[in-house]
Amino acid sequence: MAKNLKLNIKNTQIAEAINLSGLKGKLASKKEQASSQPSAQEKAEPKAVKTESEETHKEEAPRIRARSKSAFAEHALEAHREPLEPSEKTEAAQATGVLREPMHEESGEVRQKTSAELRQEIFGQDFPSKETTQVHIEPLPQPLTPVKEPVQMRERPAASTSMEIESEQAMLRSTNVKKYVTPKKRHEEPLPYETLPPREKLGPTGKHIKDYSKPVSPPQQGAGKRPFGAQQGRTPQPAPVEPSKDLPIQKVKHERSEEGARARDEEGAKRGLKTPKVREFKEVKPAIKRQEPTRQFDARDRQGLRTSEEDSHWRRRRGKPQRQVVEEDLTIRPTSLKIRLPISVKDLASEMKLKASQLISKLFLQGMALTLNDLLQDETLVQLLGQEFGCEIIIDTSEAQRIQITDKSIREELQATPSDQLTNRPPVVAFMGHVDHGKTSLIDAIRKSNRAAGEAGAITQHIGAFRCHTSVGDIAILDTPGHEAFSAMRARGADVTDIVVLVVAGDEGIRQQTVEAIQHAKAAKVTIVVAINKSDKPNFNAEVVYRQLAELELLPEAWGGQTITVNCSAVTRQGLPELLEMLALQSEVLELRANPHTRARGTVLESEMHKGLGAVATVLVQNGTLHRGDSLVFGQHWGRVKTMYDEYGKEFSEASPSTPVEITGLSGLPEAGQEFIVVKSEREAREISEARSEGLRQSNLLLQQKRKTTMENLLQQASPSGKKILNVILRADVQGSLEALKAAILKIESEKVELAIIFASVGEVSESDVQLAAASKAVVIGFHTQIENHAEPLVKQLGVHVKLHDIIYHAVDDVKLIMSGLLEKIALESERSKVLVKAVFKSSQSGLIAGCQVLEGTIQRNHHVRLKRDNEVVWKGTISSLKRVKEDVREVAKGLECGILLNNFSDVREGDIIESYEITYITQEL
Repeated sequence: MAKNLKLNIKNTQIAEAINLSGLKGKLASKKEQASSQPSAQEKAEPKAVKTESEETHKEEAPRIRARSKSAFAEHALEAHREPLEPSEKTEAAQATGVLREPMHEESGEVRQKTSAELRQEIFGQDFPSKETTQVHIEPLPQPLTPVKEPVQMRERPAASTSMEIESEQAMLRSTNVKKYVTPKKRHEEPLPYETLPPREKLGPTGKHIKDYSKPVSPPQQGAGKRPFGAQQGRTPQPAPVEPSKDLPIQKVKHERSEEGARARDEEGAKRGLKTPKVREFKEVKPAIKRQEPTRQFDARDRQGLRTSEEDSHWRRRRGKPQRQVVEEDLTIRPTSLKIRLPISVKDLASEMKLKASQLISKLFLQGMALTLNDLLQDETLVQLLGQEFGCEIIIDTSEAQRIQITDKSIREELQATPSDQLTNRPPVVAFMGHVDHGKTSLIDAIRKSNRAAGEAGAITQHIGAFRCHTSVGDIAILDTPGHEAFSAMRARGADVTDIVVLVVAGDEGIRQQTVEAIQHAKAAKVTIVVAINKSDKPNFNAEVVYRQLAELELLPEAWGGQTITVNCSAVTRQGLPELLEMLALQSEVLELRANPHTRARGTVLESEMHKGLGAVATVLVQNGTLHRGDSLVFGQHWGRVKTMYDEYGKEFSEASPSTPVEITGLSGLPEAGQEFIVVKSEREAREISEARSEGLRQSNLLLQQKRKTTMENLLQQASPSGKKILNVILRADVQGSLEALKAAILKIESEKVELAIIFASVGEVSESDVQLAAASKAVVIGFHTQIENHAEPLVKQLGVHVKLHDIIYHAVDDVKLIMSGLLEKIALESERSKVLVKAVFKSSQSGLIAGCQVLEGTIQRNHHVRLKRDNEVVWKGTISSLKRVKEDVREVAKGLECGILLNNFSDVREGDIIESYEITYITQEL
C-alpha cells in the first residue's frame, strides 16, 4: 500500500512537470469536434429509439482511459495491424479520434501516428497555459466493425488505485474543467470489413494479461446461442449528454455510471443477452513448483538389489496425526448387580461397566491403596462402592452354597433323618494313650493279628483303621500313634470316633501324651473307657492310676465315679472280654444309628501316594453307603471310586456305615481329616473341585495382601540378623506322618539357626527334589520312604545330603545335629609358657634367631605364640624352629635356654616377651 502511494505521488509530479494535462485537453477538444456532427443515419432514426438511446447514455458513466502498454512498445504492435480500406480509415479515425497520416498513395494504406510523433507534433506548438488545462476523459471504445460478441468495457489497470483517482478528482476541482462524453455511433447494418487486431494489455509487472487469466473452455454446441442480429450488430449508442453545471462533477459521474449500467442490463435482457462481466485485474504470482526429493544412493544400490526406480517408493508414508475425537460415553451401566465374594477390583469394575481406575481412585480417597488384582472381601465396602456409582450390589451366596454342597454336619444330618430310615451301626473305637503303653498290642490281641511287629522301633507311627468281628459284634477300631509329634492324628481320631479307649500302663501310670489324649476326647465330647494295661507285670498298681484319673476329673467306678476302668493284659489276654462287653454296652447306650440308603459321607483318615495305584486314601464312611463308581469331592480334589479294599487287601463293591476302606481313582492327594461327600455326577464333582481351588487361591492372595511389604519390613530384612538358615525338604510315606514330622521339626527352638521348610510332600525322593536341594543348598529328610532309582546318580553328582529315617524322633535329632553344624565353633586360647628374649643372633641362612630363656611353663614347637613389646602385642603366629644346643627339640622346660626361629617374622629385639598358647574349639549350642 505504501509502495502504491509513493508511485501515485511520483506520477502526479511527472504529469505536472511535462504539462500532460494540456496534451489531454487538446486531444479531448479534437474528439469533441469529430463527435459533434451527427450522422445521417442517426437523424433518420425514430424519435422513440433516439430518446431511448439518450436515456440509456445518460445512465452510462464515462470511464477514464489508462494506458495498458508503454509508448515505446507501440512500434511492435504496428507490424501486427492489418491494412484498412480507405472508406474504413476515415470512419475509424473519426470514431476513435486518433490522428493518422497518409502513407504512400500507391499502397493505399494509411499509417497511424505513434505516440512519439504525436508528442513531437504537439510539443512543437504553443503549450496551453495551466489555467486552461483540461483533463481528457476517454469515452468507451467503439469498434470499427461489427463483432459477434458484445463489446467489453475497458477496465482500469490494477496499478490505478483509489489514491490516483482521488488525485485526479482534486485536479478537476481545482481547474473547474468540464467533462465531455464522446457518443458512440450506432450501426443498423453490419459492416463488411474486419476489425483491427486488439491491442495487447500488459499488467504493472510487464506481463500479458493472458498469463494471469484461466483458459476458457470452448462453448458447447447449442448452449448460449444468441440471435443473429445481436451477434452481428452493435447496440445503439446514445447521443452525448452534457452534465448539469449546478451539480458537482463527482456526483454527476456517480449517477451517470449507475444509470448507464442499469440501462445496459435492461437492453441486454430485452434482446436475450447476458450482461458481460468485466474481469478485475489481479496480480497473481506464479506458483513455485516443488522439487521432488532426490533418492540417495544406499546399500540396496551398492549391492545391486534395486532394479528400477519403482523400488525407491517402497517406503511407507507416515500417517498424519489424527485429531482425537471425543466420543460420547454411551455405555449402559447396570443399576443392580449380583456378585460373589471375594472379588478383585478388576472383576468388579468389569461387572459395573466401569474403568478399574475409577474404583481405585474412589478407594484411594477412602484411604485404601489397592491395585488392579487386589481382592475385596468386605461386604459393606463393596455395597458402599456400588452406591457411589449408582449401582445396588447384592452379595450372591448361591454359588457358595453350591460349592459347600450342604451346610449341615454329619450329626445334624443324622438328627434330621426320620427314625424309620435309620439302622444300628457298629461303634467306632479309638485306642489312645502314651507311647509304648500297649495300644497296638491290645488291638492285635482283639484282632488276633501281629501288627506291632511290623512297626519300626516297636512304636506306632501311622493311624490304623480296621473292622473286626468279635463275640459282641463288629467293631471299627482306630489305632493312633502315641508319640508327641502325632498330636494331630490323635485329634482326628477323637473327632471321628464314638468311644475312646484310654490305654494306661499300670506300671508307669499317666504320662504326658495320656493327658493330651484325655483333652482331645473331652474336646470331641466322646465317651472315655480306661484300659489299665500290663496287669501281668509285678509292679502293676491300679490304685495309682485311679488317683491320677481322679486328679484329671475322671473319677473311676471303683471309687464311685462314672468312668469305666478295666484291668487287662495284651500278653495274657486277661480282661479283654470284659473290655469288649463294656464297649458294646456303651454303644447301646449311645444308640449309634445311620441311614444306609442316602449318599455317602465320611472323613479321610490317611492318604498316601502309591507307586502303582497313584493317590490312595483311607476313608471312614460315617453315613450312607459308598459304592464303586461313585463321584465324590473332598476339599479341592475330586475322584471317582475305581477300587475299594479293606485292611487285608480284600476288594469289595460297597462300604456301609462305620466301615474304613482304601479307595483309588482320585485327582490328587487329599489332606487327612477332610470330609468327603458323594455328588450326582463326575462333571459336578469336577466343577465343585475347581471352584474350591479358585477360592483357595483367592484366600491365599488375601493373606499375601494383608502381609504387604512396608518400609519397616524391608529395613528389618535388610539388617543383618546374624542367624544361619537351614533349608529342609521333607518327604514322607503318608500325609499324616508328613504332618507330624513337619510339626516336630518346627518345634525346634534356636536363636542362632533358623529352620525353613521349602518343600514337603508325600512319596519317594525324586529328581526334582534333588535339583531343588542343590539349587537352594537344602537337606532332604525322608521319613518311611526311599530314593527313586533314577535319582540316586543325581544325588552323588550334585553332592546333596539326603537323610532317611524310620523313627520320627531320630529324624528330629538329625535335624538338630545339622543345625548345630552350621554354627561356627568357638576358639579358646590356653596359656602354656612365657619366654624372655635375651639376645638376637643373625644367621645367613635362617635370619634372626632369638636366644631365649623359658620363664614359665613349657614351650612346645606346635604352640601358637604372640610377641609382646612394651606390653603390646606386636605379632602372632607359629614357631618355625625350636633348638636346644644345636639340636631340634619338641619342647623346652622352665628355666632352660633355647633358640627360637619365628615363622615369617624377623623384627625380634632384645627384651621382647614370647607367650605360647594352645587353641581348642568348642561347638556352639542351639
